[in-house]
Amino acid sequence: MDEVWNGIRTLDYEHTRPTATPLEWELYTTSVISWPLVLMDESTPYGTLRRPGIVDVPDVLHRRLVAAWHARLTETRYVGRLITSTADARARTGDALTGLECALRHGDQAAAGAAIAAATRGLLTVMSTHIVNWLLPETAWQATLTGLLGNHAEAAACLSALMTPSAPGRLLRAHLTTATTADTSSGAAQASDHALCLADAWTMALQLAAAGDDDATDRVRTLTALTRWAADSEERRAELRDRYLAAIPRWRLLTGTLIDDAQLTTAHLMEETGACL
Repeated sequence: MDEVWNGIRTLDYEHTRPTATPLEWELYTTSVISWPLVLMDESTPYGTLRRPGIVDVPDVLHRRLVAAWHARLTETRYVGRLITSTADARARTGDALTGLECALRHGDQAAAGAAIAAATRGLLTVMSTHIVNWLLPETAWQATLTGLLGNHAEAAACLSALMTPSAPGRLLRAHLTTATTADTSSGAAQASDHALCLADAWTMALQLAAAGDDDATDRVRTLTALTRWAADSEERRAELRDRYLAAIPRWRLLTGTLIDDAQLTTAHLMEETGACL
């Protein structure tokens, strides 16, 4: 995801998402710069925008912010607030997108403008959780699991299983790419049930391994909550992003906007009147 050179860590979405529009790059860069504020009320931005699609982060700053976040992830109260606030943000964004899709179906330009503004504001918050792809404390989690389970291989298998979303998503549908249409629905349900059962089995194994040790039990409770949160955050974030980006061309058609893809920004979309010119 990032490279370090001369003390600067670079996040290059132009490279990782080469076919994205500038608007999609903006969703990623704005949200990654603001993740400390969104996720832990830390006002220091995570680097600066070099140009659309590229963020530069001093490595010293990266290490400080990530260390601070990892420390917060050991606090039970903080974890509870994090899970609740991010779930609420996803729900608000989903409601706004539903309103947008409804307005687009009915050709209601005013309602679509208000809904796309709300969806844009919400999605920028939701997108901050895309850091779960590379900023989770997986090394510390692996060490905790190894200590409880007794060996590295079991710990790795456990951590992989725990990173399962509560509902089917892209990861659980991946194995269905060659399935027939008739098999898709039942296959997705079976894959979801199997993955969740496996995650639950590992959770039970961890609880048994930690039994009698209050500190270990707390660590297990926090770790299992965070792994499920991370998986849910990534799956639901990606789904909301895809719905949002799919709605943009329909919104452009409805409003007759003359702003081209290279110029369209979140600022345009957060104006309730839309971006008609």
